[in-house]
Amino acid sequence: MERYIHIAAGSMRINIDNQRLIAASLANQNTTAFKRDFGLSSAAYIQQDAAADRSFPTRGRSAVDLESGKLISTDNPMDVAIEGEGFFIGRKSDGATVLTRRGDFHLGPDRTLRNGENLIMEGDGGPITLPNFDSAEISHDGSVLYVPQASPSGTKPIALDRLKLVKTPNSNVERGDDGTLRLADKTVPASDASVSLYTRGLETSNVSSIDSMVDMLTASRTFEIHVKLLATAKELDDSTAKLMRSSQ
Repeated sequence: MERYIHIAAGSMRINIDNQRLIAASLANQNTTAFKRDFGLSSAAYIQQDAAADRSFPTRGRSAVDLESGKLISTDNPMDVAIEGEGFFIGRKSDGATVLTRRGDFHLGPDRTLRNGENLIMEGDGGPITLPNFDSAEISHDGSVLYVPQASPSGTKPIALDRLKLVKTPNSNVERGDDGTLRLADKTVPASDASVSLYTRGLETSNVSSIDSMVDMLTASRTFEIHVKLLATAKELDDSTAKLMRSSQ
């Protein structure tokens, strides 16, 4: 009976965690290029010398669903989205290197290229900083092009640098405590020339409100089932106690 109760209680804890992940993803449904999280669970077999062997449900590392979102046109020359697999390399204010798919770029106060998460974007030559310009855009291969300020009409854009575009296995991507995507092995891959960009457009999140609500209902009903299992366990325990008292 004790094992029965602990297994049910452990499953309830995992279902509560699942609901938290679903709610967090749903809250970011309209965040550019956001990737939803989903929890992984498994059974842990515990073998002890002084007690009976047991199995418990346990939560593994939460995984990130890297399925691409939809591509939408914005007609903004500083907006880009990654087509297919790949990531931009960004840098946080504390110097930490992170992965991102978010391509809504703008210039920060220090003229560094940043995205909507305020990450400093890395190029093949380091952080990208643009001088004063008349116009700027990003090409399909990630090259940052600009026309210097006060240039004559018809001046061709100059290639400043290329955004650092990389590929890494899905299993090597994890979400940090700050919500950013990180490399599990802490090693930044080399630039990958096969990564292509969709220009003048952005990637939407891959969160589906319908799928999220279905997942939330499933998690809630599973939780209710385990509550009923605990109630059944209590009834069985009470019945056993009554039988033992009546037999004395």
